[in-house]
Amino acid sequence: MANYTIGDMIFETRMARGYSQEELSFGICSTSSLSRIENNTQVPGRKIFEGLLQRLGVSESIYSVFVSREEMELYRLKQELVWKLEDFNFERIEVLIQELEKRLTGRNELERQYLLFAKASVLWCSQKKPQEALEMLLSAIRMTIPGFRGTEDIRKQLLTFDEITILNSIALLYAEMEERIRALELLFALREYMEAHVIDEEAKARKYPMLLYNITVNLGAEKRYEEAFELCGSGIEFCIKHNKLAVLPFLINNKACAAAELKRFEEARRFFAQAVVLFEICQKETIVEQIKTEAKERYNLEVGI
Repeated sequence: MANYTIGDMIFETRMARGYSQEELSFGICSTSSLSRIENNTQVPGRKIFEGLLQRLGVSESIYSVFVSREEMELYRLKQELVWKLEDFNFERIEVLIQELEKRLTGRNELERQYLLFAKASVLWCSQKKPQEALEMLLSAIRMTIPGFRGTEDIRKQLLTFDEITILNSIALLYAEMEERIRALELLFALREYMEAHVIDEEAKARKYPMLLYNITVNLGAEKRYEEAFELCGSGIEFCIKHNKLAVLPFLINNKACAAAELKRFEEARRFFAQAVVLFEICQKETIVEQIKTEAKERYNLEVGI
């Protein structure tokens, strides 16, 4: 009996999705390399394999069977970097960046792309240099989407999860620099992409709620409260359905703010109270006090006991 190979899996999944070799390989590897991978005459490195799987909407967990010990160590370092970025542990982030740079000599651009993203995050969040961070993120996304200009590139490309993360950060930097319309265009394009393409469900469940949260924040800043209210509702439903609760209280709080701006004060009071309870459960007392203060001072609403 013939073995089922990496190439077989990539080829069959690509054909089932209806993607061309050019679409799948663009910015990750050459079309000829993908052809050799699918024909089992070339074994892809871990990062190329990971990028192809992400664009195909296949879980990354399958890749661990195929990688070397060195590549597993690179994966471990990157995963720790992901976690520290989420925790804003910039002291450890800089150590991890240095360690990864030592190990990436001669490696492909997908590895370097994420490293650029990490460096941009340090520039933005730790060193407060948003313009430099934006330029670095644009350089990172252009490593795999050459000539990237904006939403049209998102609509015509297949994206990896790293690319989605980088594009989300670019949008947030536009918002911070008071270019909210541009930010919203990018965020809505990412939402459209995630809803229209086959994406690994676990990865989508991690990223999609935060994307919706980012959109609602910027809709609120643009005084588009009705849209923000409705989208918060969609995000809340998604979080509950997929048991992803980290972003849930933030979405509920945004929904409360939108309801209050729409003069729907009883709804707003109820949503503020729900957000407060969830944040209290998570022991986020600082956020609880911020919500109560904003509800009272901005909307004259008493929340909690």
